[in-house]
Amino acid sequence: MTSGDLRRSSPAPGVLQLDLARPDVHNAISLGLQRELDAALAEAAGDPAVRVVVLAGEGPAAFSAGYDLKELRAMTPDAGTLSMLERDELLWRYFTFPKPTIAAVHGMSYGGGTLLAVCSDLRVGGPDTRITVSAAKYGGANLTWVLDTLIGAGQTRDLLMTSRAVSGQEAFRMGLVSRYAADGDVLGTALEAAEQIAAQPPESMREIKSLLLEGPGQGLRSRYDRENAVSRMTLRPRPVEEMFSSYFESRAR
Repeated sequence: MTSGDLRRSSPAPGVLQLDLARPDVHNAISLGLQRELDAALAEAAGDPAVRVVVLAGEGPAAFSAGYDLKELRAMTPDAGTLSMLERDELLWRYFTFPKPTIAAVHGMSYGGGTLLAVCSDLRVGGPDTRITVSAAKYGGANLTWVLDTLIGAGQTRDLLMTSRAVSGQEAFRMGLVSRYAADGDVLGTALEAAEQIAAQPPESMREIKSLLLEGPGQGLRSRYDRENAVSRMTLRPRPVEEMFSSYFESRAR
């Protein structure tokens, strides 16, 4: 059974938009909503019509304020522990989803919302964006395993150890946000990026994401050889005449 807290739409060919739709609580992520998101992604993974997923929050105030604390408070300690263990697996499946993902991070992004944003392939912010990794405030730790690959070790320590909020502009400068919508149209900028990705060959997008996910920890030569093997064998490039047909056509005019 679904809670109806996840909205699905297709704003452009090849683009699936998933909206966290609990604006009355700043799109706080209940366990049911996270399960809905997981189910929608599992369906999208097998749908060739979906080439890229855009994750957004409904309403003007927030991408997501994080996990639903009222829900967690109502759980027994054992149930709360089990729910967090389940969330760990749901987040990992989002991170390793085989197709490109883009987070349209308008307004606030705290806790679990920031986890989803950072685990997306691209993040778009704007003047109203405020991003916080808040775990340290509550005696926890989040994103130590991935954030430094995005913004470097020094800035990762700053964000994780202070739990301070960063604006969209600062997030863009440090690389936490991939694109910055100066006009405030965060979703529009995210959809523009999604259309650019959707226009690429889907098999290339799948392999690029896989190579990037599996690369850290491997030697450079190993990564180089694996990329070459994927390019020459798995992707099986088309004949040059076909791949660069637009170039040859323009030169023939």
